[in-house]
Amino acid sequence: MKTQNSERVHIGIFGKTNSGKSTLLNYMTGTDTAIVSNIKGTTTDPIKKAMEITDFGPVLFIDTAGVGDDTDLGTARESKTKEILDQCDIFIYSLSIDDDLKFISDIKKTNKPIIYIASKQDIDEGSKIISKYKNLNPIAIDIRNIDDRLKIFDKIKKLYKKDDLTITKDLVREGDMVILVIPQDKAAPKGRLIKPQVMTIRELIDKNATAISCDLTNLENTLKALRDKPDLVICDSQVFKETKEIIEEGTRLTSFSVLFSAYKGDLDYFVKSVKRFDQPINRVLISEACTHPPIDEDIGTVKIPKMLRKKYPNIEVEFNRGTDPIDYKRYDLIINCGACMFNRTTMLSKVEKAKENNIPMTNYGITIAYLKGILDEIELPK
Repeated sequence: MKTQNSERVHIGIFGKTNSGKSTLLNYMTGTDTAIVSNIKGTTTDPIKKAMEITDFGPVLFIDTAGVGDDTDLGTARESKTKEILDQCDIFIYSLSIDDDLKFISDIKKTNKPIIYIASKQDIDEGSKIISKYKNLNPIAIDIRNIDDRLKIFDKIKKLYKKDDLTITKDLVREGDMVILVIPQDKAAPKGRLIKPQVMTIRELIDKNATAISCDLTNLENTLKALRDKPDLVICDSQVFKETKEIIEEGTRLTSFSVLFSAYKGDLDYFVKSVKRFDQPINRVLISEACTHPPIDEDIGTVKIPKMLRKKYPNIEVEFNRGTDPIDYKRYDLIINCGACMFNRTTMLSKVEKAKENNIPMTNYGITIAYLKGILDEIELPK
């Protein structure tokens, strides 16, 4: 299975307009991904390119539009560039001879590693950049020398230590038998499973556990066919209560969304925040990582709002997609999807902003379990 971009280490390339960022992206990846020009402002939107770094793993390079652009679109480009900050696990900053370094203060606020690059070593400007910013210990890059890339790769390996995260955490051990209840409603993509289901199955195999998949309508027959009861049942959050009514008393139950709330976000904060439902609520934001056409069975735009309006008839429900900015203080509560299309850094950045604004934030699975009164009866990963 191809590594999805959301599971790659995100490496953002930043710097002033025309500092050589796009050239650096092409050089690092060995491709002509980005258009290179001497005209300032050639790159307008972020450009992404995935690759593998030997002895490190899958990464996603993101070339940004740059800062310090005095053209008519400069403000818009810089805004697009700042949106990428929350997605990055590590930063590469391409220095230019006229750099005022103001934007670096925004990068430092993320508390993530920064690698400074002095490119243009093929022209006189390169040595001047090295001399001017020697206190930053920049890496000198000559695009005529392909081996200079190794300097950056080695620095990435040294500065960034990947977390050894798992989806099922302590809930599954080697030899366990796990049933996955996967409803095939209109939201299910024809001919394939959605990403959280695929990733969970793959992890179960890697853990030497047994994965048995079925639809809700066939769950009872599946259980009867087994000699022993399963060690864990993982269901779609939409069928939490129906699944619980079928499985044997004492069988451990959780959902894909609950697992991903811990894998991608802050489970403790999500569980704490969901209790905001015990108080009056006026306005809620439902935030989804991906975009897709609306359907009448959609969990985010239809089912959860219906559950909310049953409890709070006059509640206002608003929606947010992808990485669009959020006015946190506008809401009493924010409900996120499982965030399978976000990298963990992006999701945790959203959580931190919610905390800074003292706004409760939870996710689909935790919300559904709480509103159906079974949150205390399901398994939460640790």
